[in-house]
Amino acid sequence: MPTSDNMSHSSQSSITSFFNWKSPSESVVGSTNSNINNPGNSGTLNTETETSAESAASANMPRSAASTSTSSRPTTDGNSISWSGTVRDESNSSDTSDMTAKRKKQKLAVKFKPEWGENRPWLLYTETEGMFCTFCRKHNKTPFGRAIWDTKPCVRFRRESIKEHERAAEHRDSVRLETIANSTKNIAAEMSKPVEISCDGMVQAFKCLYFLAKNNIAHTTNFPELLELERLLGVDILEKISRGQTAKYTTTTAIKELECISELIEVDILENIRKSDSDFSIMFDETTDVSVIEQFVIHARYIDEKGNVQSRFLKILDALASDKTQTNEASAPGIITLNADAICGKVTESLEGNGLDYAKLRGIGTDGASVMTGKRNGAVKKIIERQSSQQMDENNPEKLINRAVGAHCAAHKLNLAAKQSGNDFPTIQKFKRVLASLYAFYARSAVSDRGRSVVQDLLSETLKESGKIPSPAETRWLAIGECAVKLKNVYTSILVSLEREAEERADTTAAGLVKLMTKFEFVATLFLLCEVLPTVNRLSTVFQQSKVDFADVKVALSATLSSLLAKQNTDLTTSVAELMERCNAQGISIRCKDLTQAISHFNSRVQEPFVAQLVANIQARFIDTDIMAAFAYVFDTSSYTNQNRELLAQHMKVLCDQFAIPTDQAMCEISDFTFYVTTGSGDDNSPGVGGKEVITTLVSSGLYSSLFPSLSKLARIYTVLPPHTADCERDFSRLKLIKTNIRNRMGERTLECLLRISVEGPPMKEFDFGRAVRIWANKKQRRYRVQLL
Repeated sequence: MPTSDNMSHSSQSSITSFFNWKSPSESVVGSTNSNINNPGNSGTLNTETETSAESAASANMPRSAASTSTSSRPTTDGNSISWSGTVRDESNSSDTSDMTAKRKKQKLAVKFKPEWGENRPWLLYTETEGMFCTFCRKHNKTPFGRAIWDTKPCVRFRRESIKEHERAAEHRDSVRLETIANSTKNIAAEMSKPVEISCDGMVQAFKCLYFLAKNNIAHTTNFPELLELERLLGVDILEKISRGQTAKYTTTTAIKELECISELIEVDILENIRKSDSDFSIMFDETTDVSVIEQFVIHARYIDEKGNVQSRFLKILDALASDKTQTNEASAPGIITLNADAICGKVTESLEGNGLDYAKLRGIGTDGASVMTGKRNGAVKKIIERQSSQQMDENNPEKLINRAVGAHCAAHKLNLAAKQSGNDFPTIQKFKRVLASLYAFYARSAVSDRGRSVVQDLLSETLKESGKIPSPAETRWLAIGECAVKLKNVYTSILVSLEREAEERADTTAAGLVKLMTKFEFVATLFLLCEVLPTVNRLSTVFQQSKVDFADVKVALSATLSSLLAKQNTDLTTSVAELMERCNAQGISIRCKDLTQAISHFNSRVQEPFVAQLVANIQARFIDTDIMAAFAYVFDTSSYTNQNRELLAQHMKVLCDQFAIPTDQAMCEISDFTFYVTTGSGDDNSPGVGGKEVITTLVSSGLYSSLFPSLSKLARIYTVLPPHTADCERDFSRLKLIKTNIRNRMGERTLECLLRISVEGPPMKEFDFGRAVRIWANKKQRRYRVQLL
């Protein structure tokens, strides 16, 4: 057992080693300067600080001393030292007191230093008060929930106090708000800068964009490339319109803004319609685009200030869009269909959205589908009902109400009449199937088509337009007439080519086609259709002209029917005999025993009945309605006689009731107008007018419009009624060129703008690009303004 002296000596040695190594109090004093909580506790260390100081001292002392210090703290009693609590060195107590006093002095006895304000725009110092945060005061922020730095000054003039405030979440929020405010001021300052973009540069950029849209070229991807091409050619448009790295006007969003070209065209169209005495008609039709979206196209037809008929594109809409479209009550709930209610809603939305007066709508042209022309629930009927309801006045029940007239497309009716006529004759149906097989045979094989081309060159049988037989479209039965004419011109070379395919390649399809095409019935049918269908095709072409009216339709239809009736007994013997001789020269024989007898039999069994059926079908589909019959009678000069006066009055009343024109005034005018038509105005230089000239004169002549306002109004209505919807069909052809498989995600607004430019855009040299730039510049407040001319 060790003695007490030895233990005392051992303890003193351990203590000596401990203080020679490092004093805990010194360790604490050296590391607590940054851990003072506040000025009121300037001389006291917190528990965490003391613990960390003891751990640091224990890590640096010998093992025996470390183990001792972890269980007790040294205290003094006279000259002895015992371990209880924190180890203290009494010999250094004066040094510790001096350092604590120095620390207090550092904390409290300081003043504001100007360098603290560097890179701190928020720091405000006043000698009489203290430090403030201008950002927190401006944005009403109170860090740590205290008023210090905001309404009360901070008087702890220490860098640590400033850093502590900077770390506060409220202060960081005020800095963010101030940054946003300064950014807004900077943008406003940039906006107020002088003009930096030349109008000439923007005009050139608009011309490039217009060129792409007018030629159906992808504009968003090719516009930057076109500007680069212009730069390589010496015209740096991009340099004229670009400012910095952000204002180059070549992004997709910026390019879409340039589509105000379409808005300018639309404004001009609507303005012209409103100036046209407000009488207009509409035509609409629907189709499915490459994205399987039902597109609904609307055209307007009106008479311009010069008296010329104009048909202009108005709108293209998603027919099945859910915002306006109504569901069919007869269908299952939630099923969206293109029914009459939906079509009526689309038309109403378009007319009212463009500021067109529903009461001035005179005609509605459709393709004749049942959903369009149904007598009970058709779209035309619902549009007319809505038009009438908007004009009714409860206070004036006798008010005249204008009602539009529905019209079935004449080109569609003609095509249906010809198609139904062919369906009644098996010989013609068989000819149609052979023609379709012949087209498919050459369309599927490049080798076979090349062989046909070689044979045509050898026999000098070539087509002016194309060496190929066109497709006999199912939806256009009249296209068979075009195919028949071209087949007749290359008939011999086609047979030679098919025989070579059958012999050299053992092609059974080719052999079968040769067998069918060398029959007399096929050859006779070929010449019959080549004789009849081109006449019908020419009539269809007349019907599809944009400026044709119902008066023109009536005249052309009458002449065509007379021509068709004359073809019932056309002798096909000579034409068939010449073709048989050409085939015999190539070693091909047409199977026919007696040509004269065969022609006679074909004429009585096919030719005469087919032509008669075609004429009858056309007449049945072109029966005039009461309105059209009244128009025809009123403007027929042969009816202006005393014997027909009563019948003329009846037709005049029908028109006046339909289009809200006072009947008494119109009847008075027609009596006076009869004198001008039959005898002239009494001036030798002003002969009387008649027939089609009556309508033209009433529409275009200012004198006659003033003398006979009611008759002039009826003449304008008759002229503006749409006899076809061919303009909508032409829009669909443009639609396929614009919205392709590559551009199938094109939006409806972009599609409408591009289609309007493609269809209605004038030539580049006639378009007012300066006006388009002004519309674009004033559309919104821009960072860089354009100097407007």
